[in-house]
Amino acid sequence: MFDSPTINGNTPHLMLSLEEAVERSIAAAPLLGSEIVPLADAGGRFVVSALKAGMSLPGFDNSAMDGYAARSADLNGATTESPVELSCIGVIPAGVDPVDTVDEGTCMRIFTGSPIPKGADAVIMQEDCSSTPGDENTVRCNDSIKPWENIRLKGEDVREGDPLITAGTRITAGTIGLLAATGHDSVEVGLMPKVGLLSTGSELVEPPGELQPGKIYESNRDMLVSLVANANGLPTPYPIVPDMLEDTVTALEQAFAD
Repeated sequence: MFDSPTINGNTPHLMLSLEEAVERSIAAAPLLGSEIVPLADAGGRFVVSALKAGMSLPGFDNSAMDGYAARSADLNGATTESPVELSCIGVIPAGVDPVDTVDEGTCMRIFTGSPIPKGADAVIMQEDCSSTPGDENTVRCNDSIKPWENIRLKGEDVREGDPLITAGTRITAGTIGLLAATGHDSVEVGLMPKVGLLSTGSELVEPPGELQPGKIYESNRDMLVSLVANANGLPTPYPIVPDMLEDTVTALEQAFAD
């Protein structure tokens, strides 16, 4: 074994590894509380507790594109050379719950996001359809479709009661969209830790001040401010502290007081 080096008869403190420094910092950090914030202010924050879906997404069967809601069985064998004609019995705008039923030989004009009417089990794209000359209520369908083709089924993305977000998840724009889509307007998040940043060194000069011989610009503090902010902290930068014990103690006391 090697003896620890000494300086003027004193044994200096050995440097910590990065892993140990992080471990000690986490162990010494007090547990913070939480707060409820609007979704618009929640980006980058961390969810406190797991959330379950209070509803299914989509909330109802709806069309994945513009076209015609129809019965897939009615369009078996339809081709450009041998189209199938259907009677259009109505239009379903987005946001309107249809009351009519699609029966054999009929269809309904439908738009992306519109609810699927009763009786229909597929949507044929409008590009595969055309109007019958002289009869705007008769639609020529030039292609066959499979059951549930071009339909987004209820609960296809999320089912009611499914885990939505786990505790500790960092909120992204996608998370906010998911929460809003399931009826949330706010979310409980952990408080943002306040982090004081002290730069020490008698050789340091604030940019863009004049550099005297032996001096260098302070370059770490602004970088650390950015890193802390990106890590969901509230950075508080302090002025440069010279290499004097009294000045260092005063600066630390001020930081703790803040």
